[in-house]
Amino acid sequence: MRTDWYKPVMAAAGAPLRTETFNLAIRQGGPFYMPVDPVDYIDSLLPLFTDGDLHVLQSAGLGVGAEYAYAMRGRVVVSGVPKGSWVGDREIVLTVTGPSALVSFLEAQVIWLQFRIQVATLAKLHPEHLQARLGTATCRRERDIILESLDQAGVNPDFEIIVDTDGYRDHIQQRAEKLLDVVEDPERVFEAGMRAASCSEQHLIAVEATAEAGFTRTSNIEAAIAFGMMASGTTGHEHTQRYGSDERAFRMVRDRMIGEVTFLLDTYSTRYSGLPTAIRVMNEAPAHEYSIRLDSESTMEGDYLLGVHSLREANRPVPINLGGGFDHQRTERFEALRRQVDWPPEMQRYMYGQYLVEPHVPLPTRGAVGAVFKLSQTGTVPTMKFSDSPAKRSAPGNPVTWRLMSPGRADRGNRPIGIIGQLGEQPPADYEVLTGGRVMHTPPEMLANAIPHLSPQTQAIVDSLNTSRLTLIAESTQATL
Repeated sequence: MRTDWYKPVMAAAGAPLRTETFNLAIRQGGPFYMPVDPVDYIDSLLPLFTDGDLHVLQSAGLGVGAEYAYAMRGRVVVSGVPKGSWVGDREIVLTVTGPSALVSFLEAQVIWLQFRIQVATLAKLHPEHLQARLGTATCRRERDIILESLDQAGVNPDFEIIVDTDGYRDHIQQRAEKLLDVVEDPERVFEAGMRAASCSEQHLIAVEATAEAGFTRTSNIEAAIAFGMMASGTTGHEHTQRYGSDERAFRMVRDRMIGEVTFLLDTYSTRYSGLPTAIRVMNEAPAHEYSIRLDSESTMEGDYLLGVHSLREANRPVPINLGGGFDHQRTERFEALRRQVDWPPEMQRYMYGQYLVEPHVPLPTRGAVGAVFKLSQTGTVPTMKFSDSPAKRSAPGNPVTWRLMSPGRADRGNRPIGIIGQLGEQPPADYEVLTGGRVMHTPPEMLANAIPHLSPQTQAIVDSLNTSRLTLIAESTQATL
């Protein structure tokens, strides 16, 4: 149950046994030092799924059965940057291939690796800042992870790490109370910060604090059971990627799920595909309960105003779920917008990720580096997240990182330090596969601000998917007209 609610929801609306590949990348803040063996790390996260777990999901109304249980007890293949190597921004840290339901389930816990990586990187590059950044932990498990990561980086700290769980809990509770003061109704908010935590213990402390403040919903199943809350959530980008179009994905979840169905709009384009397609799919079966979710931070206000207008024009006033970088100030801003356009309060909800998990001390956070674990291949079909924010686009296929050997050579020219290739593709001369290969001691200063290039196969996949996206947008526009 250590996962978010939308994971089994998507499995129930999809193909849980289909072989899929997800990849972990860190978007910014590098270079980064890899402190763990990727295979061992992923193996430590695999669940011991029981019949009791299946019963919990079925009792909650999810249509998952023997195929889901079989997938959750399956095996995975892991390929990653070897322990002791350096990796740059947007390079592939690791890939996991296996049954769809199982690999998807792992997302949040795989992303937790970013905390270990940041701690080890800090130890390697800025040991003089260790006490200031790592001297206080939010929980005992987080302290243990810090010590493990420092040890893996070859550093023995000369200071004691204090555990201040009470201070952390009070910090999160105060944030949650301020949010409730703004929105007034606890049914309009829910916690969704599992991916932004460092470990399960930290996340459970944060969720408990939100419950004490008055929150009634969390995205996390484990926390919902522990604190008597309701597990909630929407479908994610991976669901839409599996079907290759908003229309097919929206129809599938509509026709497979009971209760309210939420359409996430920005996988291909919020304005030109997601929103108009969602309205068409809702109109095909008006008796269902629906809502929509906006997720692109950079275009959120315009998307919101267009969404309100379009839903009203279609006589389809369904709830709008807002997520992506929301905090107290942004909530106040969107409440002001809601009043300005006279949108009913019960039709506007907020999802809070890092804001309701973020530590009260200067520990490394996911938000600082943008770690993501994204679906890149479903079956034999490459896929990628586009988003309305280009920086959030992900790598497709079965990607690997190629590293330039001897990058400091005078004859390096303009060749990139790193290239995103595909599994089985032949690297060019002077490059070797880093992901799943041997340890490479690329000097970290060589990776600073070094954005990886794309190999011929990777570029061809991206070009093909871009063409498909433009075709989808054109078809959606024509259908709307």
